[in-house]
Formats: sequence, C-alpha cells, structure tokens
Amino acid sequence: MKLKHWIYAARIHTLPLSFSGITLSYLISKSRTNECITTSYILCIITALLLQILANFSNDYGDSITGVDNIKRIGPKRTIQRGLISLSEMKKAIFILSILSFLSGVTLLYNSIKNIFIFFLYFIGIFICIYSSIKYSIGDYPYGHKVGMGDLFVMICFGFFSVGGSSFLYTHTLCMDMFFLSLSIGFLNVGVLNVNNMRDLENDYESGKYTMAVWLGIKYAKLYHVFIILFSIFFGGYFIFLNQKNTYQWLFFIFISILLIFHIRKIILIKEKKLFNLELKKLVILTFLYVFSIGL
Repeated sequence: MKLKHWIYAARIHTLPLSFSGITLSYLISKSRTNECITTSYILCIITALLLQILANFSNDYGDSITGVDNIKRIGPKRTIQRGLISLSEMKKAIFILSILSFLSGVTLLYNSIKNIFIFFLYFIGIFICIYSSIKYSIGDYPYGHKVGMGDLFVMICFGFFSVGGSSFLYTHTLCMDMFFLSLSIGFLNVGVLNVNNMRDLENDYESGKYTMAVWLGIKYAKLYHVFIILFSIFFGGYFIFLNQKNTYQWLFFIFISILLIFHIRKIILIKEKKLFNLELKKLVILTFLYVFSIGL
C-alpha cells in the first residue's frame, strides 16, 4: 500500500519540531493579547507541517541522488533507497508540497497581516522557507552539505521564523524577550540536527557531505552539542526570569532541563553510532515538552 510509504517518507517522528516553536509563541501570545489568534495559529501549524514534510521528501530525494543514502548509512533507510517510492514520484510530491506550502502561507498572511509592507516581507519569507526546505539536499550545491550552513538555516527557520515570526503574526508587536526564546528553541532544533549528523558522520564524510559534525570530528561535535543544549536552557531560563513566572513553572522547566542534561551525558558516553537514533527521538520529545514548560 503506497500510502504507508508516503507516511514513512514524511518522518512522523520529526514533525513535532515543525510546530514546537509556533505552539510556544502561541501560548505566550495568547496571554498577552485580547485578540482571537486561534485561526492564525492553525494556519501556522498547517504551513509549518507542509514545509517540514517538504523538507523530509526533498532530503529523501536529494540524498538518494547524491549517494548519501547508501548501505553504509546508519540512520533509517529512506523510501527511495528501499525502492518504495520512485524518483519521479518523489519529484512530483515535492512540487505539489511546494505549491501547497505557498498557498497555505499566503492564506496565513492574508488572514493575519493588514500592512502591505509587512505582508511583502513575510511573502518573501515564505519563498525563503520553501527554498530552504528543498535546497538543503537538492541541487548542484545543497547548502546542507556545507559546513555550518545547515545549522544556520535550522536556527533561522526553526528558531527566529518559527518563534519570533509567528509571535509577530499573533500580536503585531516585537518583544525582545521573544528573541531570547527564538534562540532557545533554535538551539534545541540545531541539537537535533547535530545528533543526526554525528550518527552519520563517517558516511557523510565519504559522500562529500561536510556537516559541522564532519568538520569538528566526533569528539568536538559532542562538545558542540553540550554548548548547544546549555545555551538553550540558559535562554529559556532567562525568558522565564524576565517574565516572573510562578514557582510551578520554574519546577517544570528545571525538570525538563535535568532531562536535557541527562541527554547530554548520554551523547558524551555514546560509542556505538546506532545509539544516536534513540537520543535523536528523545531530543525531539524533550523539545516538545520544553515548549510547555515555558509556555503554560
């Protein structure tokens, strides 16, 4: 049955990342404005999910073309690699998702923005997000194969656009504390990418994919990961401090932070590359819980 292959290609376990930042900014914005922002939130979720699936399909297609997906790869086998979906079918799906992402994004902007200049800026932002989703792995010079570029774009799209960008759509105001929150969620998402890249370090190097993990080597990639997670915790805690949250929220945040510290310890001690798969899934779940530790 083809449908289950497409669901597998969508990588369901990664999808919470696409709406974590959006949900966090929604929870905070809802407490700061009297306006009804639920419609904007729903449209944000739909657009983000479409973009995330677009990125996953593009990664499946691009890594198959470049040879990154091969028998030496430790991560889950992709649909094209396994012969479940053809290159032509995936190419059509990428085109359809690009159109759907664009239409969903424009509908979101039409519903949320009245100022023509700001509408135009966000309109350009939609194209940047679609381009980023596709070009991470596809093309003659995919930016995901260049040192640090994947990490940078994840910070921009899953941090600044996801948290700060959606917050402005909800409230039509810019708040400095949301910048710190964008950094916090952005670093967690970069952490997920880094775990993925540490797992596939050797195969990526042989395939000419030079991620931060490849450039740093496994020892310093783990140290890089430690700083990523600690910076995330710091900026999240600073946001709570600025907003004088109650004791219960501090306790929830500290509890999730402790789990993140345990995650760091696991990453440092890992010797067998396959174990990175489990930590990757854990970090996705912790990122989602982290949202509620700050937003509720």
